[in-house]
Amino acid sequence: MWVCQRRCTATLASSEGASMTQHTVGLIGSGFMAATHTEAWRSLGAEIIVWSPRSAEAFAAEHGIAAVASLEELVQSATIVDITSPTPHHAEQIRAAISADLPIVCEKPLARTTEIARDLVLSAEAAGTPLFPAHVVRYMEPYARAQATVASGALGRISRATFTREAATPADGTWFDDDAASGGILVDFLIHDYDQARWMLGEVQRVEATQHPATADGVVPALVEARVELTHVGGAVTEVVGRWGPPGSGFRATFHLEGTSGSLDHDSDAERDAASAADNEDAYRAQLRDFTDAIDDGAVARVSAVDGLAAVRIAEAAHRSAASGAPVGLI
Repeated sequence: MWVCQRRCTATLASSEGASMTQHTVGLIGSGFMAATHTEAWRSLGAEIIVWSPRSAEAFAAEHGIAAVASLEELVQSATIVDITSPTPHHAEQIRAAISADLPIVCEKPLARTTEIARDLVLSAEAAGTPLFPAHVVRYMEPYARAQATVASGALGRISRATFTREAATPADGTWFDDDAASGGILVDFLIHDYDQARWMLGEVQRVEATQHPATADGVVPALVEARVELTHVGGAVTEVVGRWGPPGSGFRATFHLEGTSGSLDHDSDAERDAASAADNEDAYRAQLRDFTDAIDDGAVARVSAVDGLAAVRIAEAAHRSAASGAPVGLI
């Protein structure tokens, strides 16, 4: 159990009414996810400092927080490190936080490859350092409700499930459209749904994937569709479908769970309103509150470093399967 003792000096009332330890969050990154995490941490009453190789000062000024000049200064001043940088930088930054004996929140995926992710998880375990992968979909109400329904047995034995996710193709020139850096649609985009499938239906033993059109020279084309079939231990089958559409395409996520005693469906388009936007904000806050409770009190968080590793392993298998045209076994 790791309970915060380092530079944690006060408690305060959070927006949920309960007290939490006053933390200084060392935020790494200055992009969209950094902004999202900043607002969630702010709602929990945390002090936030930020470092990024680029734009830290501008980001800090825009969000009313303080910038620091280096990663070394950040880990010297923080009580929690929150990594929202591009995936290729996660390993170095996680290791720096482990060396500084700081608990870590890291945006998904933990790493681009299973080998690196496994090394990070084992290093954190050996050091006794909490490492929390930010699989925020576990905290989104429709998915959390579905998982609880499945776990209760209300749907009977689940035989099939489908998860879909679609959005606009990442802008040209960003690290997202570099397949070697991000893993593209099969790794960075669909990893949430692999995590949901495993959370609800159990461990995955076989992965078979296709992606069309094929990537060329490591750059994702303007329109991509990926289909991934996951066979779970016990025989249930999940289909995960991802689509990147033309610029300006809206975001949509769905799921369908089919059991021997009933089924359950969700479509974000059918629930898209002001309340659903607020629900997403609540999910980020709930995620970070769950992590701080685990850090401060030794509570068991909803998602663990091992879950993050498992998601990377499934994602990498999907990427390999699509490249080879053959299924990949995991067990």
